[in-house]
Amino acid sequence: MIFDGKNEAGRIRRELESSGKLNGKSLVIFQTDGSKQESTYIRLKREMGESLGVKVKVEYLFTSEELTRRLGQPIEEDGVLVQLPIIGADKGETGRILGLIPELKDIDGLNQFSKFLPSAVKAVDRVLIYAWVTASLRFINAAVVGAEGMIGSRLSDWLTERALAVERFDLGSDLSKLVNFDVVVSATGQPSLIKAEMVKEGAIVIDLGYPQGDVAFDEVRSKAGLITPVPGGVGPLTVVSLFENLAQA
Repeated sequence: MIFDGKNEAGRIRRELESSGKLNGKSLVIFQTDGSKQESTYIRLKREMGESLGVKVKVEYLFTSEELTRRLGQPIEEDGVLVQLPIIGADKGETGRILGLIPELKDIDGLNQFSKFLPSAVKAVDRVLIYAWVTASLRFINAAVVGAEGMIGSRLSDWLTERALAVERFDLGSDLSKLVNFDVVVSATGQPSLIKAEMVKEGAIVIDLGYPQGDVAFDEVRSKAGLITPVPGGVGPLTVVSLFENLAQA
């Protein structure tokens, strides 16, 4: 079964629109890739926000130092989003900068003290709920590939809290062991990393790669009980989850 993220995101979007909870809300997005040209990632978020009645502002910054200074200044908007990666910042520096986002405005949930669940983690949650309730797929363990990354780490912790037996993998790990897991989530950014022989029959395979998927989709889809495509799988859910969080900010 191929999971239709666009359809599920559309349902959530309609619920948000009818609730009116986003009316009058505002969001500032910081783009830090050294360009003044709006990225595709930001355009999708801006367009959805504006369609839901959110006032969206994009600020372009050129260094991590500029971003640090800006986050130290008053921010009037209800929500704050830093588009990753942050130019010139390693993992440690990125974590430090994200920690400067006001906890109650951090709608992407990347500040470790944020009140919000990260949007990518919420998206995976939606897929697993769909797998259990709609597709009647059962699972007791999960493998997270890319677990050293910011999203992979948070996702691993969350799945553990969900009472799943979780094993963490990274690019240097023995990925042949993935065949032992009911759920495989990959967030490495390495195209076609996950092959059919690595996946057990009937597994739930969730691909967080973008713009190309981590999963060799055409060969894995025949073995998976449920698989998310790229594009059109987790991505639309991640974007709409940001606005679910903003509605609560």
